[in-house]
Parts: sequence; structure tokens; C-alpha cells
Amino acid sequence: MLHSPLLALPALSGLVLAIASAQTHPAAERPQFEVASVKLVEPRMGPHAVGLRVEHGIATLQGATVRQIIVQAYAVQRVLVMGGPSWYDDDQYDILAKSPTADATPAEIRTMLQNLLADRFQLSIHSRIKEVTVYSLIIGKNGTKLADPSPDQVSNVAVDDHGGVVFQNATLAGLVNTLANILDLPVVDKTGLTGRYTYKFNPRSDPSGPSLFTAIEEQLGLKLESGKAPVEVLQVDHVERPSAN
Repeated sequence: MLHSPLLALPALSGLVLAIASAQTHPAAERPQFEVASVKLVEPRMGPHAVGLRVEHGIATLQGATVRQIIVQAYAVQRVLVMGGPSWYDDDQYDILAKSPTADATPAEIRTMLQNLLADRFQLSIHSRIKEVTVYSLIIGKNGTKLADPSPDQVSNVAVDDHGGVVFQNATLAGLVNTLANILDLPVVDKTGLTGRYTYKFNPRSDPSGPSLFTAIEEQLGLKLESGKAPVEVLQVDHVERPSAN
């Protein structure tokens, strides 16, 4: 039975990225939620971590923009979703959806979310290759400063009052995506670290303080290196504000 409080996006493992199929298929050919609620959040939520939570076949997204929903549905970094109107980065939505079975796999849940986007938001997208600057995340010369989680620690990602992102019992996928959002460029995990860790990263603790690159090395013992590479991106062809529930 799937009992995952948070389905973190996988870290990108190569320079040419394998994106989940973005082709349009008839809804009947793909798994669909048994029932789904999509509600506009008013007023907007402040800064917060957005993740797809799944428990016993119930999927939830809280305060997610349409681009963030696409990110979760296709398991890609936000910077790899291109195009779209300005409102799809502004409007926030709460989604509560129930799969037909309590043991739906993460892949099935994501496919249902893709289908919801096509049905409720009239989303159509396609993939293409684009050469861009890519940052590689590697281990720093003095080793990492990541801590092992305690045996009973639940998996969670949260933003503290000072703008720091706290990762508990988490892989590096969340950090990779956080860095990609800050840099507005793809980040590839080349650390070789596949375990779960507890760590905190604050990229903006002091505007006059160290740069992002210095902060990640000082706080986590990791390092970012840049280079050019072809990557697969998702191009938004059409999207509309959602239909009523």
C-alpha cells in the first residue's frame, strides 16, 4: 500500500533528461482520479514548500500554481516547463483527489494528475530539446555536512521563518529542485548520494552575505559547477483557468 506523505521530484540523472510522456491521449486510456476537487486559493499563500502528498490513494496539493502542478505531474524541474500565460505562475490552487484504489503507485498518481490538468485546465504540452546552461551538484573538497535522520523521523520539507528550507529524512531531490528554482536553470545531481538525510539550507540568510555558491559549500559541503548541455523541456501550448468542480 502506498503510504507516502510526500512524493519528492527525482533528481535529474543525466544531461539529456528523460521527461515523462507529454503527448495527449484520450482520457479513457489513462488512469483517472475517481473524484477531484480544484479550488482557487484566495488570498494567496505566502512562501511555502509545494509537494504532492499521497496517503492511502488520496492525493493533495496545497497552494500550488499551475506550473507547480505541471512540475509534480510530470516529475520535472520548474525551469524545464516553458511558455504559458502569466497567471499560471500567480494563481494558486488546492487540489484534493481520490484514486480508484488505495494502493495506486506514484506513477499512476502522476498520470491521473496529468489527466486532471488536461481535463480541468485544458492543458496541452509537448517536449523539445534545448541547449541551456546546466549546473552540476557535486560533493565539495572537504566532504558533505549532511546528517543522518533519526530512525523515527518522518519525511518532510518546510520553510522556516528566516527563509531557510528544512529537509527532514529526505533525499537530495528537494535540494536539487530548490537550487534549480533559485538559479532558474536546470541542476543535475552528480553527488552519487542516494540515501536520506536531514539538513537545512538558507540561501538568503543575509543579502550582504555569501553567494549561493559559497552558502551551499559552507552549509552543506556541496558544490555547483556550470556547463552547457542539451536538455528536454516541456513547452506549454495551451492552458486555461480550471472549470468548476
